[in-house]
Amino acid sequence: MSKAAKWSISGLLLGVLIFLLSPSFNKLISNFAFWNVKEQSLYLTGSIAIVYMVMSMLLSVRFSFINNISGGLDKAYIIHKWVGIWAFVFSVIHWFIETLFVDIYKLFFELPPKIKGASSISDFAKSIYKIGNELAENAFYILVIVLIVALIKRVPYHKFRYIHKIIPFLFLFIAYHSFTIQIKGVWFGSIGSYILSAVIIIGVIAAVIDLLQLIGFKHKVFAEIVKCERNEKNKTIDLVLKPAEPFEYTAGQYVFLKFCHSREPHPFSIAGYDKESNTLRFLIKELGDFTNELAAKIKKDDIITIEGPYGNFTFNDSRAQQIWVAGGIGFTPFAARLEYLVSLGKKVDNVDFFYSARGENLYPELAELSEKAGVRFHYRDTCKDGRLNFDIIKEKIKDIKNISLWYCGPASFGAALKRNAASCGISKKDIHYDSFDMR
Repeated sequence: MSKAAKWSISGLLLGVLIFLLSPSFNKLISNFAFWNVKEQSLYLTGSIAIVYMVMSMLLSVRFSFINNISGGLDKAYIIHKWVGIWAFVFSVIHWFIETLFVDIYKLFFELPPKIKGASSISDFAKSIYKIGNELAENAFYILVIVLIVALIKRVPYHKFRYIHKIIPFLFLFIAYHSFTIQIKGVWFGSIGSYILSAVIIIGVIAAVIDLLQLIGFKHKVFAEIVKCERNEKNKTIDLVLKPAEPFEYTAGQYVFLKFCHSREPHPFSIAGYDKESNTLRFLIKELGDFTNELAAKIKKDDIITIEGPYGNFTFNDSRAQQIWVAGGIGFTPFAARLEYLVSLGKKVDNVDFFYSARGENLYPELAELSEKAGVRFHYRDTCKDGRLNFDIIKEKIKDIKNISLWYCGPASFGAALKRNAASCGISKKDIHYDSFDMR
């Protein structure tokens, strides 16, 4: 079962648990009249929806312990996407029951007498939760638009990112509604109320961190650009940065770089680190609008922000043999690992490195580093030899019973490789990759 599925099921169970431990559950099982079932189903769907919303907020603020549980920041973004979708689904169901269900019912049946709320609720208390109802309803309509935009891949990432920033603000309105509606349901004092209130507080904290732009603040450091050279032949930028303080990371990880000309941080794998000069090296392929314009917009001595490191692509496992597969510019984490092994004077004999790209190998240093580290290097020219797949790897390796697969490169290539490897009996937990799809 994927981590996204586990988080989704956990969110559903927690939402249901909150409802079961609230007064609404007792009201439901004691009275199955139409209005009562409708009213208590609102509390059930609302509890599940707010739990998913809080999970989504929590996953977005890049807490280290959350990233570790998720399997890395890139996996946390995937989970964030799916719990966000489930929050949307249950919010729609909640809205449908509240606004449309009764109207549809009236077309076919006569409405029974409406059950009145607790008479002990004061007019002032009613006004508090009614304000929350109005705020949440308006926030919901805006949220629907934002989430639809988020799911449309054709919307450019920079526009999606700015639109997405409104979600923490909308969440605060929904959190207010989720907390104050307990007045109407007479929830306060129940175990369900305590759990729900704690969940809401966690979500509010995460939303405030996001709104104050404090995400990743503990992992940020300024750095100076000491080298910025563009290679016309392979359309890459060789970027070297000098952080303001010693940088600690594990070979294979990545960071977010925020340049002077852009307000958006972008993820890049670290290609190497020179401890003596305290410099980080990045090889950036010109693949889109941002990277295509990058060389023209940055220069030596510019000060930028580094946030990280992130990622669990650190080559740590218990398998007897590792298979490394890189496509295009995806060789950078492997280059960092090779440099690390060479710096230790360490040779390994259990690694095969497959590098696939179009045309001749434009990075001969990979073969040189591999030889020094004892890694068996295999280059495949896709123009001449066709696309690399796991069947080709299997022919080279022979015994695949005790191996782990480490992949970095184009998403479509990786998806096909992972499916192929899984069909050959490689366990999903032994297939490691970093996904830079942030939506």
